[in-house]
This record gives sequence, C-alpha cells and structure tokens, in this order.
Amino acid sequence: MNHAEPAWLVHGRLLTPTGIRRGAVGIRGHRIVEVSRQPSRSGRRVDARGCYIVPGLIDLHVWGDPDLVARDAVRAGTTAFLSAIGPASPEELAKQFVRHAARRSEHAGAECLGIHLEGPFINPARGGALASRWLRPPRLKELSRLHRAGRGALKLVTIAPELPGGARAIRWCAAHGVVASLGHSAASAEQAATAAEAGARAVTHVFNGMAPLHHRHPGLMDAALTDDRLTAMVILDGVHVSPQAFQLLVRCKGPARIVLVTDSIRRQAGSGGPRFLRSAQARGGAFYTTSGRLAGSRLTMLEAVRNAARFGKMNLADAVRMATANPARLLGMERERGALLPGRRADLAVFDERFRVRMTWVAGRIVYQRG
Repeated sequence: MNHAEPAWLVHGRLLTPTGIRRGAVGIRGHRIVEVSRQPSRSGRRVDARGCYIVPGLIDLHVWGDPDLVARDAVRAGTTAFLSAIGPASPEELAKQFVRHAARRSEHAGAECLGIHLEGPFINPARGGALASRWLRPPRLKELSRLHRAGRGALKLVTIAPELPGGARAIRWCAAHGVVASLGHSAASAEQAATAAEAGARAVTHVFNGMAPLHHRHPGLMDAALTDDRLTAMVILDGVHVSPQAFQLLVRCKGPARIVLVTDSIRRQAGSGGPRFLRSAQARGGAFYTTSGRLAGSRLTMLEAVRNAARFGKMNLADAVRMATANPARLLGMERERGALLPGRRADLAVFDERFRVRMTWVAGRIVYQRG
C-alpha cells in the first residue's frame, strides 16, 4: 500500500466521541488521519457497508499464553490486552516477568500492553480459584523487583487493601504509573475508601472475589458502587454477574465508570501458567476448577459489549465505550487509543448488527477478516 495516500473504511456507521453516525475513516500508516462524512478522492476503499466501525476493543484481564491470546482475540475485535499473571513464588513471578518482557514485541495480532498481576497480594479468604499457597501481603521490594524485571510491563495490580502493607503498595503503584485495583478482598467500605485516598483507581471483577452488598456491614462491594474514584471492572457473561446486578451497577456508576473485561481463559494443549488455568474445565458459559469453583469466563470482548447493551438496556455507543475509551483512560492511554479521532492509532473493529466481526485492524493493518 502507498502510505502517501490513505486507505478508507467506507459506508459504515462510526462510533465517534459524539455518537454514532455514518461516515468514513481514513488511515495512513498506523494512524487515523481523518474521520469524515465522505472520503477524499484518493486512496483505496475498504467497504464496511452494513457494519459498525468502532475503536479496537481493549481487554484488561485475560489468561493464557500471550501469543495465543494475540492471535485469538482479534477474531472478536480485541486489538489490545493485558496478560494476567497469577500468584507464584517471588522467584517464579520474577522469571515470568522477564519472559514476558522478552516476548512482548513478538506477538502477532492484538497488542499485549503489559501485565495485570492478579495475586499474590490478595486475601486468602477471598482467593477464589487462585492458589492460596502463594498468597501474601504486598511488599514494596517485591513490587519494585517485578517492575524492573518486566521493564515497565506491569500496568495493573489487584490488591486486597486490608492486608498489611496494602496502603503502601497502592501509593507505590500510584507513584510508578501502575493502576492499583481493589479485589479478592474482605475490605470494609472504610478500608476501601482509605485505599482510594491512597491512589487506588479500580475494582477487579466487581461482585466477584468480595463480600456481597450488605445493608449493615458495608464492604468493598458498597464502595465499588458508591465511590466515584473507583472504576468498576465487570465480567459480563451472565454467569459471573446477572443482568439485574449489572443494571444496578450502571445506575450507581454510570457508563463512564465501568470497564468491560473478560477474565477469560485462552488455553492450548500443554500450556503452562497457574494450576487452575491448566486444569480448568469448561461448563456452560464459564470455566470451573475441579472442585467446582468459578475460575474464569469463556467470554469475548464483543460478546461483553453485546451483553452490556442487552443486560443494561443501554445504547450501543455507551456499551462500546466501556470496552474502548474507558479502559484506555484507566491505563492513561486515552490520547493513543479508544476513540475514532485523527492522530489515534488505527486500531479498529468492524462488526455487523448480529455482532459478528467482519474485520479487525491493528496499527493500520487488517489482521483479521471474516471470509
């Protein structure tokens, strides 16, 4: 392709920051150069007739080999993701971070933006499928070691703020540009508020890994619903969270403070990773441990968008923003990703009214196209 002339995605319905409208997107190199009603005369056309053209979806919570995830995710419109790493010994975690840093530029397909560390700094009483053997209070020395080992790949850490050293770890995250998210926690609402004051910015898979809402004993769930400093990440597969619970979340937080995630397991034969990842069994719409504990989802990000529109009885524009602009903003990448605007990366998903992906673009290239 001649990079002097843009490629144009034409005849689609664009999700722009001001709503959905018909138009065209011009792409040159790996950037969006124009969003307009009509394309200019020059450049090749790519027909998106009958489809929505939206920013590429961003998943902040997915399990599995990053190479496999990168190849698989684009089939469902995901163009960027955080690779989840779970609890292990300090030495093993450091090795995983080193391996991740070494492979990070090699993924073909969706871009791996870095690591979501879900454990070891969580409460064993709310550990769920994560191995309790390796759960421990956060230590600044270990956080710093992992940050160095990953060469800056650490982007998000799930922390139980009630653990000894929890507030210090959250302040460390805030000082180093890492998102601290509260989760797998038995924190009281007061402890959650203290954590938000220290710099916590999100709640991991809200409704899961925490005590349920209680009218006399407020906990993390209460804080997630009422504290505007905290963005709620939600697994919207209909198993982890019911439609009614999601409607409550939307009414409390509003679309701007919700991020859709999958917490999905993308696994191949012989894959490594935590034991629960290797042995998890698919049943219905989710994965379970051999003991019957909920371990993860089978969700894709586009399915999450569809469910948000249906469960939350909301317009498609708001549902898409929960999977694009909102996660980009949480990671501090809103000037680079998450919107159809000139200058942003040309990461795009094109899907039809039945939520079937027709094509996915990453950095100005078509990396998936439905036949």
